[in-house]
Amino acid sequence: MKKKMMSLLSLGLVCIAFFPSCKLHDPNTEEQLSSIEIPEKIISNTKAATLLTNDHETRLSKIGKATTTLSQKSMYFELNTLKNYINHIETIANTKNIPITGVSFVFGATQHGERTVFLMPSTRNATLDYQESFTIENDEFVTFKHIDDYISLKNHSANDENLVLSTDGFISFNEAAILFNQYQNQYIEPFKATVKKDYYTKAVWYSLEEIEEYLTYVTKKSSQYELGITGINVFYGVYDTNAELELKSNAQTIFLAANTENKTIINFKGTLLQEYLQNDFIVKDTSSEDDTDESLAFNLGEISPPPKNN
Repeated sequence: MKKKMMSLLSLGLVCIAFFPSCKLHDPNTEEQLSSIEIPEKIISNTKAATLLTNDHETRLSKIGKATTTLSQKSMYFELNTLKNYINHIETIANTKNIPITGVSFVFGATQHGERTVFLMPSTRNATLDYQESFTIENDEFVTFKHIDDYISLKNHSANDENLVLSTDGFISFNEAAILFNQYQNQYIEPFKATVKKDYYTKAVWYSLEEIEEYLTYVTKKSSQYELGITGINVFYGVYDTNAELELKSNAQTIFLAANTENKTIINFKGTLLQEYLQNDFIVKDTSSEDDTDESLAFNLGEISPPPKNN
């Protein structure tokens, strides 16, 4: 028995000394990784691709933007930047005693006409029954009412607390309002002229717990499957027209997916989102809906504005 133990020890030393990449499996670690609970709002890869296809066919194609490529549809945030942002939001909630409920991905558009999103913390507006975004500037609590068509700029606006996160870094209230107003002008107004709806989505909300759970899940799965995930891609999508979806039927939304080496992957196998699409936007196959257990796509946020307020 002693000789066998020495042999195993020697094998381990040889592995470490001469083969640095050799891995000694830890059963406990492997069991912990394999037992990670799947976040509730993970969706199948096919559903993610379908959201993207619906967006192209029912939104972009309706307003003269049918040539928009997949790369132009992708918005990127560093994984660590998002983690630090959520930690910062929680610190603000504690130090300033603000009942922050979650984070909204607010819709925007650049001056060049490309869609974007920016993140803002939210509190519950019980009167209007929605998650209301806000920031803090000049030591004042400033609401960002994304249920309105347009938001007026402030006389003085400066990024004081790093509460509004865009794909280019932290921005001020006025900078966020400009992006928001440009989205109204460049996307909602042209679409409204061709398709009448009771409301037009302007933001998607997730609780802090939901976002934290997803970021943790992606991080652990990246380690488990050696995916090298460094960031999160955000895409616009549109739900199917289906009465069973109720308020989400044919509604604009977003979904999140993992990014590695500047490519969007949507499952543990490292499958590229593009592999589920033809010509960058047509979903290849809608028959398989059973890949949720391996998926890295995240959706099903609370859309805003609420229909009853429009």
